Amino acid sequence: MRVEDAFVEYEEDDPKFFPEIFELNIISGGCHLYGYLLTPDKRIHGPYPTIIMSHGFPGYTTNNDLELALMRMGCVVIHVNHRGAWGSEGNYLFTNLTDDLIAIAKWAHNAAIADQYQIDSEKIFLVGHSMGGQTILNAAKDLPFIKGVVAMAAYDIGAAFRYKMEKDLFLMIETEGQCLKLTSASDVYENALLNQPELSVLSRYEELVKHNVLLVEAAFDTVAPPEKMLKPLAEKLQAANANISYESIKSNHSFVGQRMKLTKLVGAWIEKTQG
Repeated sequence: MRVEDAFVEYEEDDPKFFPEIFELNIISGGCHLYGYLLTPDKRIHGPYPTIIMSHGFPGYTTNNDLELALMRMGCVVIHVNHRGAWGSEGNYLFTNLTDDLIAIAKWAHNAAIADQYQIDSEKIFLVGHSMGGQTILNAAKDLPFIKGVVAMAAYDIGAAFRYKMEKDLFLMIETEGQCLKLTSASDVYENALLNQPELSVLSRYEELVKHNVLLVEAAFDTVAPPEKMLKPLAEKLQAANANISYESIKSNHSFVGQRMKLTKLVGAWIEKTQG
């Protein structure tokens, strides 16, 4: 894979080597999670480094541009919607997010699946934005086979309560969460309140020392302020001599005006880390 190919296409597609998109249906907690899998042009030979993407809350900010760029670089990319989100079965709860991501990662790591999609099972990366950043950081703690973790503008429910941001969290659930399948905004908020210690990215942070980690802050982020939600984790990992990179992009929470810079940063780190 090469980051130079992130924004480069072949002159034309060749039917013998088409990049492809496959629909996915993965079970987590007895519920069907729906999504898709991208494979690169077969003129790039596999097995391929593989990226598992985790969307934020509720997922309005998509990372399709990043996904397609990583595919052009020569990666398999897996995008699956969490329980209760965007057509997937079940009800949305914060405690389900980590379990969903673990189920997806174990599915991708399965030898039969890896063979089917030419996944390099030793080069699986987790990439998440906002609540997806919290999700992949927490899931990686229980996935020893993961090669690396990229958290972009990661939210931290634990920090939201530590810094008295509960009203903002509830308002986010009540307004942005209207597209999700949930019993009530109050139930989702209570799920966060009761499970905030284990949901916090600082919980069991020692397990992240075993992984390569890239943390990307949005310098002007008011949704997940990095000094409250990302830098505390970075400082703990740095103190523990973890293999961590911390980068800052002068943008807002969605990186909406700096998508190419974000793509090049993430792509270059994955290229270097995958070996």
